[in-house]
Amino acid sequence: MSIADELEFAEVEVSPVLAAQMPGQSTSDPSAISKAMGGAFDSLAGFLERHSLVPSGPPRAIYKSYGPEGTNFIVAMPIASPPARPAEEGPGFVDTLSGGKALRFTHHGPYQDLIKTYGRITEFMLSKGLMNSEADWARYMPMWEEYLNDPHTTREAALLTYIHLPLP
Repeated sequence: MSIADELEFAEVEVSPVLAAQMPGQSTSDPSAISKAMGGAFDSLAGFLERHSLVPSGPPRAIYKSYGPEGTNFIVAMPIASPPARPAEEGPGFVDTLSGGKALRFTHHGPYQDLIKTYGRITEFMLSKGLMNSEADWARYMPMWEEYLNDPHTTREAALLTYIHLPLP
């Protein structure tokens, strides 16, 4: 079985979307990223509530950078309309997430297994000549994960996550 057979992927056109956003950072250890993202999503939920913002799509984690020096990310929630008054408090903000062409890979299952899917994506990208080494991940930043169902109400085995790598 080839790597491509193991991956569910497609080239897609992603539309721009208005989103409430909250920046975050952590070390590059997967458990530290998970903990930092959990805190950032909690802060984002409070931001949405304080500004009466209505979600209109699945949440995202946008990786701005990832490496030995740490991970910088933004968690985002698409919203139906802009806030009634400017949402200028602390690190939270509202802005449009850009669109464009992307490779979209689908991860099935628990979030802690995402690292395995990223390994298969790396192998796939290397085999297709889209990467020469793992260092080439930087060319695909900002890349993002989109969480299609709620981990509080969905069995871990049934969780779906899209992983988007923007294309030039």
